[in-house]
Amino acid sequence: MARRAFLPPIINPLVVGFIRVIFPFGMRTLLGGLSVYISDDDLAKLRAYQGKRMLLLPNHPNGEEPFVLFEIFKRMNEVFNVVAAREVFDWEHGFRGWLLRRVGAYSVIRGTADRESFMMSKKILMEGQNRLVIFIEGEISRGNETLIPFEPGVLQLAFWAQEGLAKEAAKAARQQGDQDKPDYPPVYVAPLAIKYFYAPGSETAIETSLQVLEKAVGLPTEPGASQYARIRAIGEKVLAVQEALHQLVALPGVSLTERVEAIKNRMLKKMELFLGLKPDPQASTLSRLREIRNTMDHLIHTYDDPQELTDYEKRMVDHFRKALSEFYQDLDRVVYFLTYDEAYLQESQTPERFIDVIRRLEREVFGDARLTYPRVAAVKVGEVINLKEQFPSYESDKKGYVKHMVSELEENMRLMLTRMQRP
Repeated sequence: MARRAFLPPIINPLVVGFIRVIFPFGMRTLLGGLSVYISDDDLAKLRAYQGKRMLLLPNHPNGEEPFVLFEIFKRMNEVFNVVAAREVFDWEHGFRGWLLRRVGAYSVIRGTADRESFMMSKKILMEGQNRLVIFIEGEISRGNETLIPFEPGVLQLAFWAQEGLAKEAAKAARQQGDQDKPDYPPVYVAPLAIKYFYAPGSETAIETSLQVLEKAVGLPTEPGASQYARIRAIGEKVLAVQEALHQLVALPGVSLTERVEAIKNRMLKKMELFLGLKPDPQASTLSRLREIRNTMDHLIHTYDDPQELTDYEKRMVDHFRKALSEFYQDLDRVVYFLTYDEAYLQESQTPERFIDVIRRLEREVFGDARLTYPRVAAVKVGEVINLKEQFPSYESDKKGYVKHMVSELEENMRLMLTRMQRP
């Protein structure tokens, strides 16, 4: 008998209070000197919706965004709920999950009809006790100024909550014999743009990291070569190794972007065949990646009742899960390459973009990103959308209107990131 291992939030005020006390220390040490900047106007905009039903949709450039959000809510003396992928709760032998749940996080198993998680999201939005945070990209983009196409299902959840409030109000009115059109509270949606800026002097840290990478991949440090040229040379070396592993030959004149695309396609096809999925070369990299990850999440996080399994079956299930777990590393590698384009460095050779790419290369070469330098996460609150006002348009064409709104949200987020300046 299968069961979904949904992990609900268990907010514990004592744990929240303790984390708030030690949080500045963690930001300085564990996160390499991360600080958070949000203008008084943007903080006031968030405070204006205190106690309201609100969905916040931040971008997800590097994985440290939950800490950024925790700092913002700490300043407002609020707690918030956030949706996190189910596998995150198993990290550090389950300790991370224990902690996350007690500060407001709960799980979702991607690729399944995770009814319990969806219902929890709807419940939180309808009750309005805490604000709900969902990373609308669905993946960590690994790009400070780039976005992964937004997931429309996130906004659909908010409309379901708004629909639920309308139905509750109509039911209450009928029970009371009220003939007037019932009123009901709105659900608000707001994008949050998060962009990182490094403190002056990061060139020394970049230089050190480049020298370590060059040595690791067997490249000499060329005197007088620009940092851009050296990053590109390291990238070419890494690509050459990957091409050899995947039995690919780089033809003369082929760009780095095209070579990256060929590697992605080869890796995705291998995973699709293993999982029994039909490779579709015409589909976008992102849609193929999401289907693979969703399938893996479904297989790994659907647990069988141990009482119905023999010892042999248990061993085989464990073996299969271990094989799938190794695929997560390949999926992460695809994500590192997902937003890479030669133009990303060519068009704007800033320390932020250099460090973006260097950290991706470090993760590939060493298994983790090593370059750390003090930085500030700037946060901008976008236009707040009242879904009650949008509801008539939504009812006339639900799927189409959600798609339209998601497209607008994505474009607005890109503009916000482009316009954000160093604090």
